[in-house]
Amino acid sequence: MILVTGASGFVGADLVEAFAAGGARVRAAFRKAPGPLARSNQSIIVGELGPDTDWAPALDGVTGIVHLAGPAHAKHADVALRRAIVDGTASLAAQAARAGVERFVFVSSIKAAAARTEGAPVSERTAPAPEDAYGRAKLEAEQAILAHASLRPVVLRPPLVVAAHAKGNFARLLRLADTSLPLPLGGLSNKRNLVSLASLIEAIGLAVRASADVSGVFHVADEPALSASEIVAALRIGMGRPTRLFPGARALLPRALSESLEVDAQAFRAATGWVGADARAALVASGAAWRRARQLR
Repeated sequence: MILVTGASGFVGADLVEAFAAGGARVRAAFRKAPGPLARSNQSIIVGELGPDTDWAPALDGVTGIVHLAGPAHAKHADVALRRAIVDGTASLAAQAARAGVERFVFVSSIKAAAARTEGAPVSERTAPAPEDAYGRAKLEAEQAILAHASLRPVVLRPPLVVAAHAKGNFARLLRLADTSLPLPLGGLSNKRNLVSLASLIEAIGLAVRASADVSGVFHVADEPALSASEIVAALRIGMGRPTRLFPGARALLPRALSESLEVDAQAFRAATGWVGADARAALVASGAAWRRARQLR
């Protein structure tokens, strides 16, 4: 039995569906009732994530956990980030250890390691240097989980996750790309690694099923690293739009997407055999799915 927290979220909803389709026994944990799914026997409402959350009913019979619940970005007060991400995760890990859980997969963020890179990709061997409260909270939560060796903890640090139904910066980028007008986003030379939602879900599944000796922190990212210009061009190809990019206004992009953030994911590939997707192909597919969804409205 695998417990998935944050089961109504962007990653969690698709992960639960993928696990169930693969024949896994899944218990989906929700903060509040999301609708008919919560009424199934394999769903449970746990309330707000924090140090006092009682996970005992959710952990009954569980052998593995995928922990996704919590704020997904830094647009929250520091105290809220710490309560949910640090204190809430530490409490879940301690209760899971007492309950005899045998595998704990925590989906962290590359922001726990770095917000940008200059000339070399960030690896698990790089000294962590988070630059905001969200990254610092994720790093502390990682440490709280890794303290419980009995959980055979695996921490995954993905960069920006891409899919047609993504939110945040990638949703903004999709909206920006979806026009036939020329865009002043050509000539950008930064390099960023991304990970498709399908790649991340595959990585999580491999982490859950990995052998007992696979434990610790791992980066996950699709290849190759791409510039912001290449990212927008791939999305427009998928949308059936002409690329039509010319040098100009970097300021149109979310700042993070105009900076470099290269991610070394070789350790996870070596440990699990994970390959990931071709980053360009994943972006083209995201653009195409976005366009189809818009046409159906």
